[in-house]
Amino acid sequence: MAENRDAKVAAGMSTAAAIAAALAWINSKKVGAAPEFTLPEEFVQLVAAIAASTDTIDATTQRIIEELATLAISVQGWPGNTDSLTALRVAVAVTGTRLPSIAIPSGMSMVIKAWALNPGWLQVGASIAECTNVNQSFPLLPTEVVIYQVQNADQIYIAGTAVGCFACLTVEQRRGGGA
Repeated sequence: MAENRDAKVAAGMSTAAAIAAALAWINSKKVGAAPEFTLPEEFVQLVAAIAASTDTIDATTQRIIEELATLAISVQGWPGNTDSLTALRVAVAVTGTRLPSIAIPSGMSMVIKAWALNPGWLQVGASIAECTNVNQSFPLLPTEVVIYQVQNADQIYIAGTAVGCFACLTVEQRRGGGA
């Protein structure tokens, strides 16, 4: 380990000497004669410190790798496939409608689509007050889609802006409808 460190210090010193020689050569081309050139002691100490620190960096990197190898990483990955799906069309009132209770399996999403033949748009919110307020709701024009990852569809409220609006819902299900 000490030999490796000495080799790195020597390499650092060689690099410093090469830099100094290059600076002297450039300077001699400007003046016409090669001036006497010496490296400041601080520069030599800096290069030596850089070369010496590479040993510390190597040891620290090795320690990090060893610690990472001891970690038990649990990756859940994608949700498993479900057994079936639920798809339905829900009539939506202008005063707001709470969606029916449909359990949504963990990791799955519920898709809400505004029916293509709606005479107006839908407004989606987390309560009757939100879905009937144009400033607090999410608008859905006919055929537009929004996807939510909630635990149950009954957490969502939808209001239509005209009589005769429908929301189309679909969600994958596990047998028995459980999440």
